[in-house]
Amino acid sequence: MKISKHLHSCFLIEEQGKTFLLDPGIFTYQEKALDIPNIEKLDYILITHEHPDHMYLPLIQELLNKFPYVKIITNPAIVEMLAKENINATYEEDPFVKVEKVPHEKLWDSEPPENVSLTIFGRLLSPGDSLHFTNSAEILALPLAAPWESVTDAVNTALKLMPKVIIPAHDWMWRDEFRKGIYVRLKEFFQTKGIDFKMMETGEQITI
Repeated sequence: MKISKHLHSCFLIEEQGKTFLLDPGIFTYQEKALDIPNIEKLDYILITHEHPDHMYLPLIQELLNKFPYVKIITNPAIVEMLAKENINATYEEDPFVKVEKVPHEKLWDSEPPENVSLTIFGRLLSPGDSLHFTNSAEILALPLAAPWESVTDAVNTALKLMPKVIIPAHDWMWRDEFRKGIYVRLKEFFQTKGIDFKMMETGEQITI
């Protein structure tokens, strides 16, 4: 599996001839962290929930302009939202993508939106904005920073599930110097638990 990170929770994933884009959000769009002209093919756009840091309509429309037949898999609320924009999407899983409803973490100023975890080829799981999920996979896209969590919460969740590999997600709000320092600490800690934490930088592709 080839994985590249494009800020925050946006990942481009290639596996067995299929290409998936996970959670294309506003930070990715504003900072031009995804080089759309150089993407040769795109089979799936996967969206965990409707917050703009995970789903930004102008970016989705730009992707659809190049890949009009891409399949969008998400939750029922977003299916309805996109239908109003004449964009087809589904919440039904298929042989390559498993969908499971998991709760978005609580927010102090609004009701949390519908959220799903998405598992690609049974190997990589992204829970969106949730730490309350029980399914795991070999590779976990672990959310690290948000108003609704702490790094300690994220680490404790990972230790319950014990994936083989962790890729860092949901950390756009950290300045680079701080983020890189946290990555080093997480890598050293998870090594003691037999988990490989990948210190991914924007645009860097890794193979697992």
